[in-house]
Amino acid sequence: MKPNTIFPSTGNKISLCAVASLVGLAGTLLAGDENTPAQDLTARGVETQMDLPGSFHKYYGQNVNYYRDGERKVAKLDLDGDLNYDGTISNEDPADNGAFQNTPPGLVVGVGELSKLVLRLIPYRIDYQGDVVVTIEVAGINRSVASGTFESFEEEQAAVGRIRVWRDAAKSELLLDSGKSDKLVHEFVMDASKYPANLPGTVPRTFYVEGVRPSGAYSGDLRVLTTVTHRSHGVTAETYAEDRKRGIKTFRTTFDHMLFTVTPTPMKKDFINNNAEGVWIKP
Repeated sequence: MKPNTIFPSTGNKISLCAVASLVGLAGTLLAGDENTPAQDLTARGVETQMDLPGSFHKYYGQNVNYYRDGERKVAKLDLDGDLNYDGTISNEDPADNGAFQNTPPGLVVGVGELSKLVLRLIPYRIDYQGDVVVTIEVAGINRSVASGTFESFEEEQAAVGRIRVWRDAAKSELLLDSGKSDKLVHEFVMDASKYPANLPGTVPRTFYVEGVRPSGAYSGDLRVLTTVTHRSHGVTAETYAEDRKRGIKTFRTTFDHMLFTVTPTPMKKDFINNNAEGVWIKP
């Protein structure tokens, strides 16, 4: 591997030292803190289609039948977390972005621990009726096959960890639960004629991920995917692809995602600000 390797899943450059750090983390972080025995863990498994958020999605995937030349996007989207475990989430810090987000182990969260995520949306003005839809969704990744998918939800649950995504640190509203089939997707829908004025108050800028069950044989076995798209009124994600073929003006879907590994206990962190921003909440 050359000193600056471009991962095919991201297109982002990452140094050889960073690669070594990621592989080391993948093999050891399931140990939790320094007092917890390490588990046997395969570092990464295979790279899967689910590591490529723009090319693998049941409804929005980059298929030639879905996208048209010259299409604009509704918004720029960026999902960030504290991937260097220093107690702050910085959009300018390379250690909180890029390949660290979508290369196993991703963000490591202990069972019962909460970690803040920041969703940055930069809206573009659109002159079309319909809905602007911001979606967050969670899924387990099968790192033993290239597709990354499981044959059934039951098989997935037996193989991967479990996380919940809450709207706030007080856990007042559950948005996602990777262990419940009816809590895998959450949509925030806005009338496009009022967008982006109706964006504040509709889409939370921060979420909190809670570790529930330790990861299985592979690190980075869970994914939170965020999307922003434009749909006609009444169109669902399931009917989105067909509706696009009939529309006069269409917009490309924007993607960003982050991988997660759940450890039995929270790992030790080195905060630069004594966790003043409340990025990490102990169980």
